[in-house]
Amino acid sequence: MLQQIKMVTYSVADLRSNVDAWQEYLDYKLIHEGAVDAQLAAAWNTPTAAGKPMAILQPASEETVWLRFIETGHNLPFQYPLYQGWNATEILVQDPDELAARFRNSPFRLIGGPHDLYPRKKSPRAIQVIGPGGELLYFSRLLPGGSKYGLKGAKSFVDRTFNVISGGTDLAAMSSFYQERLGLRTYDPITFSIPMLANVCGVAPSTPFNLQIAKIAGRRFIIELDEYPQNVAQRPIESGMLPPGMSMVSFVVESLDAFQLPWNSPPEAINCFGYAKQRTAVTRGAAGEWLELIESAD
Repeated sequence: MLQQIKMVTYSVADLRSNVDAWQEYLDYKLIHEGAVDAQLAAAWNTPTAAGKPMAILQPASEETVWLRFIETGHNLPFQYPLYQGWNATEILVQDPDELAARFRNSPFRLIGGPHDLYPRKKSPRAIQVIGPGGELLYFSRLLPGGSKYGLKGAKSFVDRTFNVISGGTDLAAMSSFYQERLGLRTYDPITFSIPMLANVCGVAPSTPFNLQIAKIAGRRFIIELDEYPQNVAQRPIESGMLPPGMSMVSFVVESLDAFQLPWNSPPEAINCFGYAKQRTAVTRGAAGEWLELIESAD
């Protein structure tokens, strides 16, 4: 069973501009900078990624939920045509309205909100933003008692990732993967009209989208599964590299031995920053999304 989100990895065209923007506008801290370790790249089965410039950032709250940027020379912007797999990261904030004001004349482009997500008291309030690497980001305020899934709110002005969003053309298969293969509780599907998503999928703005939530045990993390129209293709991946854009999400698990999954490479103990000599392995979900499972150091 997954225990927590550990890290979201983005492949970006330029490392420095992304790191600087997250530090300046979101108060994230640079906690490690270097190059992708060859042993780690081998564990991912991405030999071409070895040696690529890399940085890891942590929120001001000092929560151990990180963002990792790897410089690959190109971005995969959130635009038409959209591809299946990981496509958005949702981050806890204390005041989305103030954050939206901070983003004026910044590398972060506001595309939605601030608005309440539901017409009820204590509704989550959010903004939607395109980041400097073209990534889709949601920044959401959760009030005590305001989350349907019992989630806790931000500890700093901009805090940690609490939701990662994957999309594919078969919601039943995606749900089954997280429930049956990874042991998560999944909730009944709900339907929304999402014009922003319809636009990048190349369908009419009024097109309904089904989505489902898979909840990680505790009150900290969820995974959102969005069902895309059948015309949305699998993400093209360069041989030996990570998927472009939102490349991978890393999760902490108690033991890799508990999972019967196809791995990119056999599980291997990694001796580099963030891994503490624990075993890690990468698998792929039903929409082609890459999940890195890292054994807990406890």
